[in-house]
Amino acid sequence: MLGAKPAWASPCAASRGIRATDRAAVRRFFEDNFTVYQIRNVDRTSRGVLTGYYEPVMRGSRRYDPPYVYPVYGVPRDILFLDSRKLPAGARSEPMMARIEGRTVVPLTALSMSRAKGVYALDLGNSVPDIRDKKLRLRLVGGRIVPYLSRAQIERGRIDAPVLAYVADPAMLYSMQLQGAGKIVLPDGVSVIRLAYAEQNGYAFNPPVASAQSKGRKILVRGVEIALEEGAVTIENKPDTATSDDTPQSPLLRGAQDEAVADEDASPDSALLRGFNLAKGATPAVRPSRVSTPSPAGKTGNAGAAPIDSPRATNPPVAPLATAAPIAYTFAASDPSYVFFRPIPDSAAGPIGALGVPLSPERSAAIDPRTTPLGAPVFVDASEGGSGASITRLLMAQDAGGAIRGAVRADYFFGTGAQAQQKASRMKQPAQMWVLLPKGLRISAKESGVRVRGGPAMPSADCVVSDPDLCVDDTQ
Repeated sequence: MLGAKPAWASPCAASRGIRATDRAAVRRFFEDNFTVYQIRNVDRTSRGVLTGYYEPVMRGSRRYDPPYVYPVYGVPRDILFLDSRKLPAGARSEPMMARIEGRTVVPLTALSMSRAKGVYALDLGNSVPDIRDKKLRLRLVGGRIVPYLSRAQIERGRIDAPVLAYVADPAMLYSMQLQGAGKIVLPDGVSVIRLAYAEQNGYAFNPPVASAQSKGRKILVRGVEIALEEGAVTIENKPDTATSDDTPQSPLLRGAQDEAVADEDASPDSALLRGFNLAKGATPAVRPSRVSTPSPAGKTGNAGAAPIDSPRATNPPVAPLATAAPIAYTFAASDPSYVFFRPIPDSAAGPIGALGVPLSPERSAAIDPRTTPLGAPVFVDASEGGSGASITRLLMAQDAGGAIRGAVRADYFFGTGAQAQQKASRMKQPAQMWVLLPKGLRISAKESGVRVRGGPAMPSADCVVSDPDLCVDDTQ
């Protein structure tokens, strides 16, 4: 992508002749082709935060088989998209109508409504557009187009989406959603399902808050310390002797690993559901719909989200319909956002980042694309204080994430598995950042008044370059 940009063409061409092991040549390359700009906050201060993330590895199954009862969903077949930039002023406060073309929702004017067939009432509710594509995620219910299902609705009810796998641990499933990628090791201990981010449900990330029943359990993901709620989980207990790469002893779930099991007769899988109470003798009432069920728009969904065990199959693994009460756990229910995945080959390369290329351990970083352009080299200095290791090095801005917000803000990719997890969970340090941009590239960042979600207009720095592919104009 960068090589096709006029300003980047020359540096990209020059880089092909540089040997990575020739430190002097690498240094000359950057000095000859780039200008360094320090990234500053809105208030012109230079200090921010560097956190860490990783690709989790967990145990799971292609099919529902306790303790593997928590589904990992592909892209829903009934999800619709509306470009928020096509909405007229007052769309959220006045009655609106729309029609559906494939998966696209088209808002209608008063003139077009009188001539159109298949018109539905449009209720945008509290949905927010994704910062990258500016689209809202919606669905058709009866004669109304409404926001897509929230996390609580997805976890406690049915969803029209393929099931890519089932896992035993809701904590690690939530972590995988926040990390944006993950690996699931199947019961044979050899086969692996590798998953990449595919879609989200149209809600902004909102760190879960503790309730009176949360008992202080917390996880640390991408530098965000999250308080977890807990409740009763109705499952059929079945011993699972396999151990996960992300066992309860992980510092990611600190505070939960030392909890004693209240029921001495509880089966071994109790530890996998760390902090959750298990009621024996029933199965959860979770039964995803069949793949062959068409969406309201007549589409059958994303082909990339087909079941792993049978790419040509018409039906995904489906949990049995239970007569018991639904799963009652309220794990992170106050975070309405939800991530859907797609399977990718389990190659030696890392997980796929926001640029669509594999991430490199300890050389890739996630940034806020509303300030820093994707693809740019970023120098990070996090050598002072903090609880993690000092990091002072050049990284590539190849990823983004809902928890990564702010100008001087980066998330350091540590790699895959338990060791990377332990490093990532300790990384939260004060940092300074510099971005390297090709010489001659027009810089567009300026002080301006922009609207911030959930608040009034305030001064903010635009992205340093004007490029819709690499930077986000957050005016929607």
